[in-house]
Amino acid sequence: MLLITGPSGNVGAELVDLLARDSGGVAWRVASRHPERLRGSGAETVAFDFFDRSTWQAALSGVEALFLLFPLPGGKAAREAIVPFVEAAQRAGCRHVVYVSVVGADRSAVIPHHRVEAALRASTMTWTVLRCGFFAQNLHRRISTHGVDIAERGELFIPAGRGRTTFLDARDAAAVAADALRHPGRHRDVVHHLTGAEPLTMDQVAEELTEALGRPVRYTRPSPPRFAARLRRRGVGWDSIGFMSIVYALTRLGRNAPVTDEVTRLLGRPPTGLAEYLRDSAWRFRDRAWT
Repeated sequence: MLLITGPSGNVGAELVDLLARDSGGVAWRVASRHPERLRGSGAETVAFDFFDRSTWQAALSGVEALFLLFPLPGGKAAREAIVPFVEAAQRAGCRHVVYVSVVGADRSAVIPHHRVEAALRASTMTWTVLRCGFFAQNLHRRISTHGVDIAERGELFIPAGRGRTTFLDARDAAAVAADALRHPGRHRDVVHHLTGAEPLTMDQVAEELTEALGRPVRYTRPSPPRFAARLRRRGVGWDSIGFMSIVYALTRLGRNAPVTDEVTRLLGRPPTGLAEYLRDSAWRFRDRAWT
């Protein structure tokens, strides 16, 4: 039995869609706070909340492989929910965990994923860590509110300065995750660094958005305090703002610019480019269909 957590997250949503089309004959379960939204996927569904331990037993029953995804990245979530859930998965008999982490989690203890990676290494389970670059899907995620600025203001409102970052399509990461879940022996105790094909400045990203959407989008280069204040006014939590601020600080410092060939090596094809992704997803900005 495979267990998929975080089915509304960037990679989780794409993984559920991929398995719904082809599960490879493997039984799978999706754990969600809203299991009714996932009916018809072909998966068993179960009500689950990382912060409600009474829901853990039913989710973990009979599970051999686990796809682990943060609900909302933050230090509190890591300490109080994700690490204890890793320990519960081990006790329940899970053998392998595929975990979505972020670039830099090995180098910085302030990134909440650092603590979770350490817990996996300390466990008796085998693991695959996917250290992912910046997801293209973040441009229209509800939690980031970037889509609101792009659609309503024509602004790319990200405090990344002149830094560059690669944009990884979560569909590519989901394809790697699916293979690691189905064939853990190929990915046992391995860290995969997944990135897009090339590092882009936010000015270049704004140009790609302008082309895909057919109307001007400009990069406004906000300061970190101005960025935090706008998101806070929209109701975004401090944990999420803090995590995004760390990611964009690393971008300003050039830490998110490195490119790897691991998507090509693992999938046998190049990573999906940002321009292609935006062509596929332009409707989300037109329809305000935030994920």
